[in-house]
Amino acid sequence: AITVYTCPAHFEAEVQLLLVNNLHTGVVDLTVKGIISSTNIPVVTTYSMAVDEILDVLNSRPIALKAADTIVVTAGTASKLNVVVTVREIYTG
Repeated sequence: AITVYTCPAHFEAEVQLLLVNNLHTGVVDLTVKGIISSTNIPVVTTYSMAVDEILDVLNSRPIALKAADTIVVTAGTASKLNVVVTVREIYTG
């Protein structure tokens, strides 16, 4: 499991895009979760990604996060997924 984004202190964030690409030579299982207010929220549970597949995890539906909330991605085969995250951060003071 790898944390791909953590909302910084004094900010709120909107995760606008979360793309995952399978770089492995075979199928790779993908799991994505948000840890929001210390609670695990499943976003994708064991999705089998085909070779060279690109998945739009959020399907154009943003996720709102507060300070210390995180997005965690797990690959069934370590280090074989490429992840791109686009985030809009808003300073809250």
